[in-house]
Amino acid sequence: MFWPGLLLSLVPAALWNRPVGRLLRAHWVVGFVLLLGLGGVVVGTLLPEAFQLSEGGVRHCATEGGRPRSPYELLHVRHIGIKLATYAPVGFAAALAGTRRRAAVALLGAAVLPFAVSAVQYAVPAIGRACDVQDVWDGVQGIALGAVLGLGVGPLVRAVRARTRSV
Repeated sequence: MFWPGLLLSLVPAALWNRPVGRLLRAHWVVGFVLLLGLGGVVVGTLLPEAFQLSEGGVRHCATEGGRPRSPYELLHVRHIGIKLATYAPVGFAAALAGTRRRAAVALLGAAVLPFAVSAVQYAVPAIGRACDVQDVWDGVQGIALGAVLGLGVGPLVRAVRARTRSV
């Protein structure tokens, strides 16, 4: 149900991308990517499986074995790559916020996101998703990967925008 849910998240991303872009003092595309990324996180981590609430959900949180993934795991284990791809757009868009201060605040909020997702998974057992410390690690790595890409692309984007304005 991930892809239908992600398609549904296009609607709020299309409606609110400009206000979010203005809030971040960034281009509307940054707002769109951020909102679409948040939609992907919600769909991939917080919606019940097959959009059906669990009747007898039990609070559970796996706390053992959490660790950063090796580069080999990140590149070769499919479900880990999907987790990274779910969180990376949020880190990417946060890093492209207009000012350094806004980017720092956006990146801090993005870094808290995997923890918030696990807290909701624990607090609402009816969604049928158990929290897991490894999922938090994977989310943080996805945010960090996206942020590194955003910080690397940011100067290029600013240079192109400045050049098109001067022409």
